[in-house]
Amino acid sequence: MYDILDMWKNIRDFFRIAGRIRRFIILTLLRCPFDALYTFIQAYFLKLAFEAVNNKDQKGLFYICALFGVGSLFLFLYNGVVWTLYATYVIKWVGTIRRKLFGHISGLSLQQIEAKPYGEWITRLNSDVQAATAILNQSIHLPHAVVATVNICVSSVILALMNPGIFGLIVIFVIPHILINQLFIAKPMTRFAMNVQEATARNATDMNALVTCAHIAVLYDSQEFLLKRFEESSLEIRKENMKIQHRRAIGNGLLVLMGMGGYLVILTAGGIWIAAGTMTFGKLTAAFQYRVGLLKSLMMLVNSLLNIWTAMAGIKRVNDTMRIKTEE
Repeated sequence: MYDILDMWKNIRDFFRIAGRIRRFIILTLLRCPFDALYTFIQAYFLKLAFEAVNNKDQKGLFYICALFGVGSLFLFLYNGVVWTLYATYVIKWVGTIRRKLFGHISGLSLQQIEAKPYGEWITRLNSDVQAATAILNQSIHLPHAVVATVNICVSSVILALMNPGIFGLIVIFVIPHILINQLFIAKPMTRFAMNVQEATARNATDMNALVTCAHIAVLYDSQEFLLKRFEESSLEIRKENMKIQHRRAIGNGLLVLMGMGGYLVILTAGGIWIAAGTMTFGKLTAAFQYRVGLLKSLMMLVNSLLNIWTAMAGIKRVNDTMRIKTEE
């Protein structure tokens, strides 16, 4: 719980650097309904389409297909407009953060600047900002987590009202996956990402020494020493990045395992219910579509949380930089 509260505190402080929080909230709220509405339209279309096929209602099938096409067209047009506004907002937001961070570092005294290696400041101005602003300007991050949460809630309510049995089977497979992912995969991501940023700072320092001290290295025959240090810091970056990729691979594997297991169980139960006459094929298809939408949003939420925990390394370092007090 403390880690989550600390995460949101750091995100809040980071957003205060650039401001425009109200605009971000409005744009996110406008984007929230898309996935839920699209899942509903797909599920309702499949339900009505299969019922029309079973009833041999060709005219009704054409009408349903036309209605689905028009509905999808307007929905994607709406989504495109919202994302266009959102992209414009994010570009200005990132620019404001870079300007304020550069302005703050420029106001530090010479003693404060020289207290840290050259590579450390380069990393804080570039890699840290890039890692931190990824929370909005890269795919599958904070906005997608909000959108996925809305779709999960809406799809869950509809599934629970449509067929509590199928909803219960989905929950049985989903909850263990979320707990395992958050406790053993997502939580260490910030630490791994922080190690990457620190290794990047050391690598930038070694590269700067390799370039700026080249003539001195030739004089004292220490080129091999500088190259060795640069190689070691580069390998350290690769090592820390591999830890992140390893955790992501485990999470993706668990998602596929849970998804296929749940699919087979629900398919078996649905076949029994259809044979007993308590469910139609159209309703089972719609339930599967809601399940697909729920799992898709769950996968998006899991990946978003992984990326948010990863971006926390950059956010914390940017916040720490902005907290450095300038000497009078």
